[in-house]
Amino acid sequence: MTQPAPDRRTTELAAAFVDLRTALGRVLIGQDDAATGLTLALLAEQHAYLEGPPGCGKSELAAALAALSGARTHTLVFHRDIRESDLLGDVLLSRHRHRGHERLRRELIPGPLLQAEVALLEDLPRSPGEALGPLLRILAERHALGQPLPLESAVATGPLEQVEAPIDPLEPGQLDRFAVQHRMTGLLTGELFDEAAVLLEREAAREPSEAASRPVAGSAHARAVAGAAPRSAVMSTGTRNAAQRAAASLRIEARTIDAYHRLLDRLRQRSADESASGDRLMSDRSFSSAALRLVRAHAFLRGAPAAAPRDLHAIRYMVAHRLPDEVQEDFDHILEELLGDPPNVTMTETGAQMPGAQSQGDDSDGAAAASPASDSWIDDQADLPAPPTLFGKPPPPAQVDPLLRALVGRIERGRIDPDTDPGGQPRGYRPLRDLDEVIDADVIEALLFTEGRLPGAPRTFERKRRSAGGAVAVLRDISASMAGRLTVWSSQVVLGILRVAARRRMRVGYVEFHHRALPHEVGGRLLHRSYSRLAEQAGQAKAVGQTNYEAPLRTALEGLRGGSGRNRHIVLLTDGLPIIGDTTVRRERQLARRLGVALHTVFLGNGDCPPVLDDISLETSGLRFYGRPTAGGGLRLEER
Repeated sequence: MTQPAPDRRTTELAAAFVDLRTALGRVLIGQDDAATGLTLALLAEQHAYLEGPPGCGKSELAAALAALSGARTHTLVFHRDIRESDLLGDVLLSRHRHRGHERLRRELIPGPLLQAEVALLEDLPRSPGEALGPLLRILAERHALGQPLPLESAVATGPLEQVEAPIDPLEPGQLDRFAVQHRMTGLLTGELFDEAAVLLEREAAREPSEAASRPVAGSAHARAVAGAAPRSAVMSTGTRNAAQRAAASLRIEARTIDAYHRLLDRLRQRSADESASGDRLMSDRSFSSAALRLVRAHAFLRGAPAAAPRDLHAIRYMVAHRLPDEVQEDFDHILEELLGDPPNVTMTETGAQMPGAQSQGDDSDGAAAASPASDSWIDDQADLPAPPTLFGKPPPPAQVDPLLRALVGRIERGRIDPDTDPGGQPRGYRPLRDLDEVIDADVIEALLFTEGRLPGAPRTFERKRRSAGGAVAVLRDISASMAGRLTVWSSQVVLGILRVAARRRMRVGYVEFHHRALPHEVGGRLLHRSYSRLAEQAGQAKAVGQTNYEAPLRTALEGLRGGSGRNRHIVLLTDGLPIIGDTTVRRERQLARRLGVALHTVFLGNGDCPPVLDDISLETSGLRFYGRPTAGGGLRLEER
């Protein structure tokens, strides 16, 4: 049954928070998840904890949240000597006469926590226990000194949990006070090279006079100039509070509650499998209360009249310290399997936004997708660009789920185990193997080793990095024989592959080909994360020319040559035999084997599949699929 569309006031309130999220996305490039988590936290009136290395923008993003939301804010920088009075305020004792007697009057000058609507807690792990205990109690109870606080959300920052960190990390029970938890990384550390390039171009575009006159970082003048940056509030206090009340009162569908319980069961099972510590969800009561508020906020932002199962995507912003690393990285896939839908993702590129794909059969609130509050940063909240129409009619559906599920499984297989990498995170200790590793060695053991007083080699960090991300190149045949329904179907297949790649932050290359290869590059690079541009291009293909496999395969392999790891794939979509170039593509098959690239082939149409496609996939351990027209005029993909 179709749900009623939200009223105009609700739509306006949701649009205000969408504007807030959009503005936050402009503050820091490449930190979309952190910006989304903070937006949901403020709307749901929950606390947030941002963790990351120095310089990744934790404080910048938290300060921008307060400024853009128009909230009254105070910043507390924690250190070893901070006291409870620094949080709640100072107590003044004054003398006064009462009926001939002298009395002492105790007056409180309200401190930051008694005044702030959004509190910024810098370097929270540096706080001593004497101040941390009262602070966490106040955050949980929202009361202090017998009176309610105006505090809507507290955003705390802290360093990554690393062995060499000079301060003690917060314990799990302490972190449980913060519903939203997110680990931030630098652009280069997170392999967000496209975003880093945009940031460098932005810095390079600044006038030399501006750079020369820029004040020294850390000075009072620098802080004044930074504070003068144009960050005007995008909403009033009344609008913000009204939106918070509306989101908190949003109805949750019964099927959403059922899906929530099943999701927690799966997360607990996977936690027990992946970690000896088992389930690390801290508190069922506090976690569930915060989770449902975030789920409501997620639904409110996409303009839905009720929270549906797909709004459980909001829980991914809560699991940074509540689940083992392996389960966190697989959270989206676990939820996708639970909902029984193909991956639906947000496709966002720097400077341009595009709606993600709407899950099939999950929601009936068609008005939500058309809501002005829709924006590309909420997962699977709107439709992808529709493939081209066929003779003015809606395109027949292509059932691409089997291919997507098989492709997801092959991608996940390439990122199961962490690989040893000198640039990775410390995951344990091992004996020193090379003198270049002495910088990571235990200091005492290294000194004893150099003096010849240590039997054997000193211990050093064993650094590993998961082969997450990866790359996929989509080669699409646009020769003349692909005209009509095959063009429509291949567009749907390409859009499905883009959803899979975008969910896992894979770099994507898109090459259309007929008698020659037509790569669609961004910034001179074949592989990038500009998913929206590729999705738009996929809907504009024109069928013309003859078929050549050699040119597109060579183009894609050259683009993948500079990468590393096992998670590299090529998907070839075609309907016929190659008649131009090397029809056996022998050299390309050899190069793919040498580079470790899997070539997956998809043959569309009623004819016989060319044997060369089987050779391509079998030699490179790729998938083999064919698409056959169905009785209803659609397409069904099945494995060959």
